[in-house]
Amino acid sequence: MYLESHAVDEEGRILEGKPLKQETIQGMVEVLFDERRNAVNIGGLLPPNLLAFDRLPGGHYKMIWYRPAERRNLFFAPQLRLKSGQAWVPPMVYAVERRGLNVYALLKDDRPTDKTKLCHAPFHNVNTAGEVCLGSAKVKKPETKTYLSLMEYWETMFWKSEFTHLAGQESPTKTNLNLLWPRLIKDKKLTWAQLDELKPIKALTLKHFL
Repeated sequence: MYLESHAVDEEGRILEGKPLKQETIQGMVEVLFDERRNAVNIGGLLPPNLLAFDRLPGGHYKMIWYRPAERRNLFFAPQLRLKSGQAWVPPMVYAVERRGLNVYALLKDDRPTDKTKLCHAPFHNVNTAGEVCLGSAKVKKPETKTYLSLMEYWETMFWKSEFTHLAGQESPTKTNLNLLWPRLIKDKKLTWAQLDELKPIKALTLKHFL
C-alpha cells in the first residue's frame, strides 16, 4: 500500500501520479498530529484594538494589537539601581508569533494603519528588532482562550517581568533610558509625547507584520 500525488491540469483533469516518499508521508502525519494536539480554539468578540490574527501550522498563531498611552507598573532589577514604580508608557504595538513576543512604540494614540511607522520600545529586555526577553514573570495561561484573554496574558507576561538589562548595544531612546524612567516615575503627569525621546525604526512600518 502506498500514497500517490497527482498533478491537475488547467481544465481540472487529474494527470499521472507518482508515489510519495516515506519521509514526505511521515512529515504529513507529524504536521496533522501536531495540529490536532495543539489546535488553537479561540473565540469571543474581536477587541477593537486587535489589528490582525492568523492561525499557523502546529496549533500556533500570530496576533497583533495596540494600546494607547497608559500608566503601567514597572519593575526594575536591583542591578539597574532604578526605583520601581508606576509611570506613563507610550502607545504600543504587541506582536505575538508562535511563542515569541515583539513590542514597539508609537508616536500617536491613533489606531495604527499599515503605513504607521514603528519606534523602538523604550524598555529594557527588548532588542533592536523588538524581540522581548521574557524572564521572571510567572503567569498562568488562560483556561478559556479568547482574543482578549490571550492579549491580556501576553501583556501581563511583559509588564510583570523584571526589567534587567539593555538588550541592544545602545539606548533605544534619544538619550539615556536609565535617566528617563526616574523622571517619568517621579512626575506622574509627564508623558513620552512630552519627552520627544522615541526613536523611529528605519524603514519599518506596521505593514511589515501585517
